[in-house]
Amino acid sequence: MARAARTTRRTHAERRSATQAAILSASVKLLIEDGYAGFSASRVAARAGVSRGAQEHYYPKKIDLIGAATRFAMDEAVRHAESLAASAAQSSDPIKKFLADSEHFFFAPTYRALIEIMIAAHSDRVLARVINPIVQDARRSLNSIWADTLDAAGYPREKAQQFIELTHYMMRGLFLVGYWLPYQIDRSATMDAWRSLAPSILELGRPASRRRRSARADDRLMV
Repeated sequence: MARAARTTRRTHAERRSATQAAILSASVKLLIEDGYAGFSASRVAARAGVSRGAQEHYYPKKIDLIGAATRFAMDEAVRHAESLAASAAQSSDPIKKFLADSEHFFFAPTYRALIEIMIAAHSDRVLARVINPIVQDARRSLNSIWADTLDAAGYPREKAQQFIELTHYMMRGLFLVGYWLPYQIDRSATMDAWRSLAPSILELGRPASRRRRSARADDRLMV
């Protein structure tokens, strides 16, 4: 009986996890396709194939659903970065791994959903209080993963942090131009050019004895 009870509890937990994942995945897809203006809890429930009651059991209000969807997307981004960073330890080109992870984040459809949320939060203080800490915590984790990885590869940590920040500013700009503005860009050529500049930014070959380390948190975090 005890074993059967444990199995039943695991089954309930698995079902609960699957239902939540379906709801959050549907939320992100709806934001990608229809934007924040077209987002509603009822449409998410229909898309996820669950009842409104089941959805409201986990996420009673729209803001709860948006917050959970944001965390869902950012947690996935952190997992992807951790996976690539782990493989970077065995790679002769950790910069390539970092740039691949950055492209995966900034040019995947999920980033459009995150931008929709961030734009809405800019004019909605209640939403901002929910969303901003989630994004800031995840961005700190993402930056730290790659700062640690590049540091372990022998690059000065301070320069690695600067390279990470500059890369992300550039990619946000590329996303804006490619998605919202009426211009065509050759993203591959831009990334190749940026990769060629990496050694000068990272000061490749700088003597280890002259490296400076910094544990200062970046206060200018964004999605």
